[in-house]
Parts: sequence; C-alpha cells; structure tokens
Amino acid sequence: MITINAARLLGLQHYALDVGGPATLVLFDAVSGADAVARLSPAVTGWKDGRQTFLRQVPRLLFGQQHQNLGDRLE
Repeated sequence: MITINAARLLGLQHYALDVGGPATLVLFDAVSGADAVARLSPAVTGWKDGRQTFLRQVPRLLFGQQHQNLGDRLE
C-alpha cells in the first residue's frame, strides 16, 4: 500500500507520487496497512530521497557449536 497520507500528516506541501520523484518510504512486514498497525509489524527496510537508509536483517536460529559459543559469552 503506497499513499501520500503520511506526507499530509507531516504537513509536507507539494508532495506527490510521481515517476522519477524522490522515493521516501518504509516497508513493513505485514499483509495490509491495517495488519501493520494491529500487529505493530516491524519495519523491514526504508528509503529517504531514493537512498536506502536501513535494512533489518532476517533473524536466524543458532544451532550446535554456534549456540554453545553464545552461551559461553552470556555467562
């Protein structure tokens, strides 16, 4: 879902969705806008003026030796 509603809430004037325009957006891990709000979905990645500004890494489970090393560091 892409809208200009956030720009309106921030009081930004002359903001539009145009081809070739500055890409400022955040992608959420959700199936809809309502789902993103209801589940407090995490932001996955974001862009400001066409430049990617952050990327949330995919979590991974630690098994075996990696898990034992983590336990040693926590003690």
